[in-house]
Amino acid sequence: MKIPLFEYPSFYYVIDDWEFKKKGLLNRINKQKFIRTEMQRFETDRQTHKNSYLNFLIELLKPTLQKFCEEVEVSCKMTDAWCVKYYKGDFQTIHNHRAWGFSGILYVDYDPEVHTPTTFMAPWQDPRTDNTLLTNPPYVNEGIIFITPSYTHHYVEPNHSDKIRTIISFDLLPQL
Repeated sequence: MKIPLFEYPSFYYVIDDWEFKKKGLLNRINKQKFIRTEMQRFETDRQTHKNSYLNFLIELLKPTLQKFCEEVEVSCKMTDAWCVKYYKGDFQTIHNHRAWGFSGILYVDYDPEVHTPTTFMAPWQDPRTDNTLLTNPPYVNEGIIFITPSYTHHYVEPNHSDKIRTIISFDLLPQL
């Protein structure tokens, strides 16, 4: 008989009234300075925005974040948020955010016909094949939030489209 010893939590939410909320969010994002460093194969405002839209994002996502906190049974605080833009050829290498807490991705500009969702790596190998287990969240579209433990390794495949793929990443720390 198969019994699970561990659960690997991940959470999927659809933002209500996304088109309206997207306009306000893009208005703030587009005022930011985006940079590309030698180590980054994408543009981001992470080093330049100083959390200038963090409070706006917290308010925008408040109902979703409340639902998330109820599901994980712990109060969380959004401690950081940043925007990443992937132009044609841009990608993100394998990384994680920290050893504890949760991290989320909000898909802002995303076309499922030409863009790929974030790829996540399981923290263990397949015991039958020793292969690394990879997966993508299902049904990704604009206005979707996907949240996983912050230690989850993930990456983004190269953008092969002329359409920009824009996401907002954020970190949530449990308030113990």
